[in-house]
Amino acid sequence: MAAALGIDVGSTNVKAVLIDGDGRIRASSARVLHTEVGGDVVTQDAAQLWAQVEAAVQELAREAPDAAAAVGSIGVCSQYSSIVPVDARGTPVGPLVMWQDRRGTEPSFEIMSRHPDAFERWVELHGIPPVGGGLALGHLLVLERRFDREATAAYLEVMDYVVARLTGTIGATQHSMFMSQLCDNRTLGTTRYDPDLLSMAGVSPERLPPLVPVGATVGTVRADVAEVLGLPARAEVSVGTNDTSTDAVATGALSSDRCGLAIGTTSVLVDTIETKRVDLDHEILSMPGPFIDQYLVWAENGLGGRVVQQVLASLIQADDALGADGRERPFALLDAAVAASPAGANGAMCLPWFQGSLAPRSDPSMRGGFLNVSLETSRTDLVRAAVEATAHNLRWLLPHVEVFIERPIADAGFVGGAARSDQWCQ
Repeated sequence: MAAALGIDVGSTNVKAVLIDGDGRIRASSARVLHTEVGGDVVTQDAAQLWAQVEAAVQELAREAPDAAAAVGSIGVCSQYSSIVPVDARGTPVGPLVMWQDRRGTEPSFEIMSRHPDAFERWVELHGIPPVGGGLALGHLLVLERRFDREATAAYLEVMDYVVARLTGTIGATQHSMFMSQLCDNRTLGTTRYDPDLLSMAGVSPERLPPLVPVGATVGTVRADVAEVLGLPARAEVSVGTNDTSTDAVATGALSSDRCGLAIGTTSVLVDTIETKRVDLDHEILSMPGPFIDQYLVWAENGLGGRVVQQVLASLIQADDALGADGRERPFALLDAAVAASPAGANGAMCLPWFQGSLAPRSDPSMRGGFLNVSLETSRTDLVRAAVEATAHNLRWLLPHVEVFIERPIADAGFVGGAARSDQWCQ
């Protein structure tokens, strides 16, 4: 069996892993990504993102050259609802508009002003109404208005952008373009954008990537790219998947009675369902999955690990006018801090909605904080309270997911950065 390469582009890091023909991890690496934030504008440098992918893969090739030379297949997953405009060769012609970017809200609501039936039509065909926020449809509308349309060949999600840089072929799937809200999701496996949704949205179809079936092979690695990365040009690259669906694969949620639980930047519960379904009251819906015959349950809880990171980096280990206790690895002492505080954090409680709430109650204006802090409260109590808050927030979501899938959830596979922490797992 040939070796395999996996590439994961998150919101804060690029990660890569090299698996040999026997299924053993031979090497892994990670590189940090920088995000520019200015009010509603949240972007990344797409060229720098690709440079970090190159650096991560090159490290694997140096560490395990024999396995790198035997790579026969490459899989790419990423965060999603983030769009980068590219030229015909897949080179970015503008910044990567991140899922936190809110500029698309106003043009999305303009769709509903022009078309009174747009809300109901989108729910019927796609599942998500055109309400903007950080949804990719809003990003497409912003890019159509603000960037050089002549230079843009396609608007790509991050996973499809990385695949395009690897192969030189621009493409996407019903699954990878889910947040662009332009496919009729009542049927799985579609390879066309819906003409009614395109017309109402006013998005140029000529700048949308052509859709191919989920699970398809896009092509092989371009010879010049393979030489730079230290990989064989014969390696086949599959269509990309979003990180929610990859969580479902990794946790076993696709093939068992368990659900998938992922805590990285955000917290997510994922499961499978046989039909297209929507629960707008609790922000839970079905999403076309990475396989032709399954929908995934999409239940995005909101910020998870990012809340704990903020508490550690800005409150506990800050580097500011009060002193310099900053650390390059804010999570290094997390387990020790949590273990030093008893369950319940000596009464301290954290409200984890530092950037609004998603499922089971969508409210972008909700904000977080600490409650029940006393003179006895220690900073380790604050850390434990923040970790416990991610669990309580998911517990709030869990029964709504059970109602949605019409069965109880008794078992969960836990993945993501938080799953590396023994204390967090408890």
